[in-house]
Amino acid sequence: MPSLKSIPCTRFPARFLFPIVTALLFCLCFSPPSFAQSSFSGFVSTYTAYTTTPPHTLISGRNRFRSTFLHDFPDGRIYATGDLRQLFSASTDSLDFRVRELYLELFLDSSDLKIGKQIIVWGQTEGDFIFDLVSPFDLSEFLTQDFRELREGVTAVNYIRFFGRNQLQLIVNPAFEPSRLPAYDGPWGIVPTDIFPLPTTFLPYESGDIRLRDTQLAARFAWRGLNSLDLDVALMYWRTRTPAYFKRFETTALTEELRIPERVILEEQYRPSLILGFWGEYRPSNRFSLPFELAWFQERPFDTLPGPLTMSDLRLLQAGADTPPDLPVSEILALLERFSQTLAAGEDSGFLTYTPALKWMTGLRFSALGWNWSAQYVADVILRPSYEILQDNWFHGLTLTSNRSFFRDQLNARMLGRWQFNGRDFWINPELSWNVRDGLNFTGGAQLFGGESPDPAYPHLSFRQYGGNSLIYLSASWFF
Repeated sequence: MPSLKSIPCTRFPARFLFPIVTALLFCLCFSPPSFAQSSFSGFVSTYTAYTTTPPHTLISGRNRFRSTFLHDFPDGRIYATGDLRQLFSASTDSLDFRVRELYLELFLDSSDLKIGKQIIVWGQTEGDFIFDLVSPFDLSEFLTQDFRELREGVTAVNYIRFFGRNQLQLIVNPAFEPSRLPAYDGPWGIVPTDIFPLPTTFLPYESGDIRLRDTQLAARFAWRGLNSLDLDVALMYWRTRTPAYFKRFETTALTEELRIPERVILEEQYRPSLILGFWGEYRPSNRFSLPFELAWFQERPFDTLPGPLTMSDLRLLQAGADTPPDLPVSEILALLERFSQTLAAGEDSGFLTYTPALKWMTGLRFSALGWNWSAQYVADVILRPSYEILQDNWFHGLTLTSNRSFFRDQLNARMLGRWQFNGRDFWINPELSWNVRDGLNFTGGAQLFGGESPDPAYPHLSFRQYGGNSLIYLSASWFF
């Protein structure tokens, strides 16, 4: 078992730790000393998941201890929560500690102010993310965690001004904190499909020195003028949740015009963009409602393939990585020449382009047959399409969810399914949760992935690539 000194406090910039802790200690020292104003809570849980296909290997296993501290004082409160985790699927000795939230909240006249690491949730979309960009995500094990556990705190100043039922929210994030990505050589790797059949090196994002221009800003106005309509309008200067990949090639020159690539290097990049849009829910009756969400991105990254190389050439090269193509020498040389010309055309840009895009959702929520149902259609649209862009101009999917409670909420059943039309792939998550008694819960379910096998040059994330990771899981939690 490692010592406490060896436990990393990850994703929390040390430069912000001293001022936040100082503020917390100040409030503790000068608030009335009553233990009744402070409370501790948390839970202990264990989670185990095995693949559904033989040999049914352990794909994820962790024990978690979460502790939450809350201290109230007359004009505010201090809130802190953290996780101590043992990832026994990786190693019996693995142990890490993560600060999820640590902030000071002040209750001002007609306003609230939060300073520190906090989880902020925006948007209405289920099974996908449009405006839910403020808090980073833990994608290290992808879908082996509950959606609520994927979010991590963002270090920010969060100010909310109340105008009756309406409110204005302003967020300042001084240092970009990227989401945790899964290991590139692991079972949950989230990267663009390898375009070129070459040895690949991934370079993680490095923030370097933090400058004022790296600050991220967000503003939201929540309008609640009608009982039947919730409407939020937002403007952000923010980075996307997952990185773009700047591609560089190590090559060997055969002639002045013919280069043979030996290795491709994919470097994570995040570029901020203006994001404008809205989300909300319209409730024409008590029986159903219409959620909606739309975001316009001034610049979104997309992969490109400039030059004379075609998708057919890529498929041939992908096949040739395992079996050399049965082609005349002249055709092979012509293919390599097109390859070299494409490298020359795209290497300065890293085979990336940034262009305006739109992502939107429209849905329906209703109750029928004792169940709550939700259907949401999500579309991702490139507003300035180009033949050089590899991603589809219109990428869309459908998410269906349903849930029902039994035995006075002791037993809860939930089903979530997502279908992506472009790749004809799916993800299904059935789950049963049993509240045995107050504070004790057992949950079991499955994460199932499938669909058509994607083309080697398919540029979107396909659930089919996780088909071998389909799993069944069981967890137990005790809350205190």
